[in-house]
Amino acid sequence: MRLGFFLVLLLTTNSVLASPLKLNYSLFFGYMKTIYKLDYEYVTTAFYLQDKDSKQACLIKDAKIVVDQKREQITFTRQGQLLPFYSDQHRKDGAMIEVELLPGQENYQCDLQVTIMAKAFDSVQLADPKLALISTQLEGILKKNAGMIGKYFLPAFSGIRLKLSEPLSEQQLSALPKQVSFSKNGDLLISNALLHSGLADSHVTLKIKRITPWITQ
Repeated sequence: MRLGFFLVLLLTTNSVLASPLKLNYSLFFGYMKTIYKLDYEYVTTAFYLQDKDSKQACLIKDAKIVVDQKREQITFTRQGQLLPFYSDQHRKDGAMIEVELLPGQENYQCDLQVTIMAKAFDSVQLADPKLALISTQLEGILKKNAGMIGKYFLPAFSGIRLKLSEPLSEQQLSALPKQVSFSKNGDLLISNALLHSGLADSHVTLKIKRITPWITQ
């Protein structure tokens, strides 16, 4: 049973003295396979490198997938996100992902953070019906990763969490439905009940950075 710890799986990489960082491709493949099978339009699994102590992003200089002596470039963002391609053959061949960090991060002890989230949106309107679909698809991934038995032990999937890329204006705040709440870090929390029944007239447009599951105990 592979739960993925619901939202985030932290795996400490090899010693900070090692260069480059080496990560087993099969770990990435397992999560990408779930997305590939479900064929969801609006959600994905994201892989980030984060310093264990400071929680700052491990800034990437280069990333490659390695099989024996063959090396292939993979996509990444300098802000610590890895975007490996999907290949069952590379998994079978025991591929590794090697990551070179930018200078000045030699003392970073990088963890791999695995997060399910919506695909990139610059902005979204609360009345947009795809928010409800995003919630349904995020929950689907969690249950698929948990397996047939594990899904019954998952904590409550309450809705979606919106991390804003810019603060709300007074006008936007006053236009939000009363049922929308805020987390301690300022994320908007929207329940599944509200997503499926109470947002049709909420024409508030939000600038967003990330949409992830809202999990409650």
